[in-house]
Amino acid sequence: MGLFSVSGRLTGPTGRSDTVELLVDTGATFVVVPQALAERLELRPARQHPVQMADGREEVLPVAEVRLTLDGQEVPTLCFISPGGTPLLGALALESLLLSVDPVRKRLVPVKGFIG
Repeated sequence: MGLFSVSGRLTGPTGRSDTVELLVDTGATFVVVPQALAERLELRPARQHPVQMADGREEVLPVAEVRLTLDGQEVPTLCFISPGGTPLLGALALESLLLSVDPVRKRLVPVKGFIG
């Protein structure tokens, strides 16, 4: 799948927010917020959790809650706080917004919810 970014707004628990370009990464579990951005948003890590990085390394990263707004839809979601890098939009955040990836057109598309 080709890489693409979407513009989104991240808001921390104190109301500080920032509009950022999020790299859509369906291989990522949560939103990933670089440390400098997490500090600006005043994110409050609730715990630490092990993660496997794309290159196979294992690290333990802080986990916090952030509010994510895409195309006028807002949801609370968990995020990993990384030492650096690019903000990522992971699979669980996409699912929370009932969005999926159209890899051909490189865009997000709405999906129906399911009740089993």
